[in-house]
Amino acid sequence: MLQLINRLMYKKYISRWLVVALDSIFILISIFFTGWLMDIREKWFNFPFDSYSIRFIVLTFSFTIISILCFKIDRSIIRYSSFSDMIRILSALVVANALLLVVNYIYKFTIGNGENDFYPKQLVMINFFVTFILLFMFRMFIRWLFEKAYHTGTDSCFTIKTIIFGAGHTGMATAHALMSSDTKYYIKGFLDDDKTLTGRTIQGIKVWSTDKEEYILKYKDIDQLIIATGRISNERKTKIFELCHQNNVKVLTVPRVKYWVDGKLNEKSIKEIQIEDLLGRKEIKPNTTVISNVLGGKRILVTGAAGSIGSEIVRQLTKYNPEIILLDNAETPLFNIENELKEKYSSIKTDIVIADIRNRQHIEDIFKKYNPQIVFHAAAYKHVPMMERAPYEAVTTNVFGTKNIAEMSLKYNVERFVMISTDKAVNPTNVMGATKRYAEIFVQYLNSIRKGNQTSFIVTRFGNVLGSNGSVIPTFKHQIAMGGPVTVTHKDITRFFMTIPEAARLVLEAVTMGTNGEIFLFDMGKPVRIYDLARKMIELSGLEPERDIKIEFTGLRPGEKLYEELLTSTENTLPTYHEKIFIAKNEEFEKQEVESHIKELFSIIEKPFNDTTNMKIVANIKDMVKTFKSNNSEYEVLDK
Repeated sequence: MLQLINRLMYKKYISRWLVVALDSIFILISIFFTGWLMDIREKWFNFPFDSYSIRFIVLTFSFTIISILCFKIDRSIIRYSSFSDMIRILSALVVANALLLVVNYIYKFTIGNGENDFYPKQLVMINFFVTFILLFMFRMFIRWLFEKAYHTGTDSCFTIKTIIFGAGHTGMATAHALMSSDTKYYIKGFLDDDKTLTGRTIQGIKVWSTDKEEYILKYKDIDQLIIATGRISNERKTKIFELCHQNNVKVLTVPRVKYWVDGKLNEKSIKEIQIEDLLGRKEIKPNTTVISNVLGGKRILVTGAAGSIGSEIVRQLTKYNPEIILLDNAETPLFNIENELKEKYSSIKTDIVIADIRNRQHIEDIFKKYNPQIVFHAAAYKHVPMMERAPYEAVTTNVFGTKNIAEMSLKYNVERFVMISTDKAVNPTNVMGATKRYAEIFVQYLNSIRKGNQTSFIVTRFGNVLGSNGSVIPTFKHQIAMGGPVTVTHKDITRFFMTIPEAARLVLEAVTMGTNGEIFLFDMGKPVRIYDLARKMIELSGLEPERDIKIEFTGLRPGEKLYEELLTSTENTLPTYHEKIFIAKNEEFEKQEVESHIKELFSIIEKPFNDTTNMKIVANIKDMVKTFKSNNSEYEVLDK
């Protein structure tokens, strides 16, 4: 019997009409069983040959079948019947039997003159309970048989032997999704930190203590482990991954419930664990009420709206029903984000503007036309080696582009201007970071000269974002796909990382706090060694570092330093109401000094470009940003 069911488990599910036929048989059995009980109790009742019986049989069968079809009970997969199926069967029978009682009532008080029933009411009530018990117990029996066959079947019948980490709601949904899949899975058990569940069974599957995870992964012939819980730290995920990698076990992860389709987990949604899952931190939940009070329904301009951070800010803003002006000079990425907004956020009013923030007149025309109330300034050049070779481009975009947007914000009475900065602006060793610090200083300068309730200028500063355009992770993925080598500049180089959505959420949160030129720092967690990152990404690809994929050290690039900082030596921090956001107390700058330096820098770039232009530009930056000391760069001569 179990061998037959074992074979049936991997067949297509039976037709819904066969399910209806089986239900019909049980409905008839319950009707005749009820009639037999009534026949014993009431000697005048001659089932099934009198008129009472015929009426009861025909109407009960018809109403019950129709009700079952209406409640779509026939569409349930019998082998996976659950409590929700019991509720639907109960609801269908309540409706069917209520109709029987209504028919009896109408007959009794019309044709029957208030005395004669169409059929005995006792018959209806007894049949209700008998039918429910038969239909539900039939499903539970089939489910038990399949579970018995599943857990006693030989491992060779199953192609993927799986352990599920997490025995909660998500873990059970994962087990159900795997057992419902056309792919052959053998779920060997759950792993869970909750000691009270150890040794118990869920859906017929044993729950193991995580104390035994090493033993299970090593000796139980596991093909894959699925992390099916959100209540797990990244350190724990990393430990699990390393343990699985040692035992040749693939690691997968289940998406958060909000990403399930129609509230149900699909097997295809279960993905292999990514490096972002190991580096990311506990999800940050923004204070949506406070953010909505500041941004809700506003006209918001986002520069660099087609970039990694800018586009995610736009996505996060859609929750607050604003009017969004997306400004960028990158045509194709802007086209892509426009299509995404039309598809996913069609109710949000958006305007797409192709423009260069260096073109001051065009920027003023845009401010005149749209009169934005909030500005997020994310447009910038960000690649360190590229900007080390092109200081002219770095200052025209990062300094004067920012100057144009900030000054227009002040001129056209924008409520809040938010600049997206970087940890590379702290004690910069490269042109890119120094130009961002220059821009920070100018934004703070504008905030100091504003009057009354004019524009509030805010700066947000954070490190690298996972998966952003041109970041190290996409580069490593490409190098691994090409067979290596993976290139790392230095074995000890470290960087801070956070996810793009996390960074965007913190930016929106910081907007609600800023009023007076603050620089907001985000808690970036612990720095990550890039060499360790490269090794983990190779291992995630199912390969062995140094054996399958080589790691080569290329040396620090011009302007690059071993580690990044979030504060300059003269700064310290103040807490905010958000545990992940801090305010930097900055060094003071003389207004006249800022004005003279920006004027001198403008006079340099205004002249025809020649061999000395870049050197003059960097000299001006160093004079303005006192902490700027070049590293591994031709501009080190200026530090002497």
